[in-house]
Amino acid sequence: MKEIENELKELIDELRKNLPDVLKGVILYGSWAKGNPEKHSDIDVIALFSELDDEKIRKIREIISKIHTSRHLDFVYAKVEDFEREKIPLYTAIKKEGKIVFGECNMEISPVEPRIKYKDFFLRSKEFESHKIKMVEEIKKKHSYYGGIELCYVASKHAIQACLAMKGEGYSSKFKVLLPLCEKHFGSRIAEAFRKLFDIYVKSEYTHEIPTEEESDLALSLAKEVIRVYDMVEKEMGI
Repeated sequence: MKEIENELKELIDELRKNLPDVLKGVILYGSWAKGNPEKHSDIDVIALFSELDDEKIRKIREIISKIHTSRHLDFVYAKVEDFEREKIPLYTAIKKEGKIVFGECNMEISPVEPRIKYKDFFLRSKEFESHKIKMVEEIKKKHSYYGGIELCYVASKHAIQACLAMKGEGYSSKFKVLLPLCEKHFGSRIAEAFRKLFDIYVKSEYTHEIPTEEESDLALSLAKEVIRVYDMVEKEMGI
């Protein structure tokens, strides 16, 4: 925490100076808040505002673009009302693990059932992530050499996160956390598809090996299998 104190102070000072009337709180979350950061861990921060409009959002982005940090700053902003209502699962996760570094923030978990408070988010997520997979499929029809592996994996991971959140589970982006929960709630077939897709993704992103066209095709097939979780949750919950 001490390693990033000056960077947090600079961020808070700039937000207070430029948006004093609407800034209500700043929360650190992620590995730095939990006290287990790795060498290159991002600095995850959310700032809460009483109101947001296009002009204020433009100003926030301008401020963030000028902040220099030794590590990547993953900055999120939200209205206090949206954060307190937990309109997206990220806000719940921040309440669970976050540390207030400025102002006052209501960190009490909303008593509203996940299937209710995340319903709109879930439906948007289904549309958005399904579109990613369809886009990869359409591009590959025209250009068979196109990979799209990262897009397939990210869409699949987001699908699992959204569907687990509807069950009040997950609230993590880590594969090792999501995989056992995926098997628990969606079965071994979906979990195995997710595991295989992760392996292809790791090979494509973190090794010097170039994935083959067959592996790229397999990634798309696996992603189409994984995003079936949306339909499974819709059927189960009668959405």
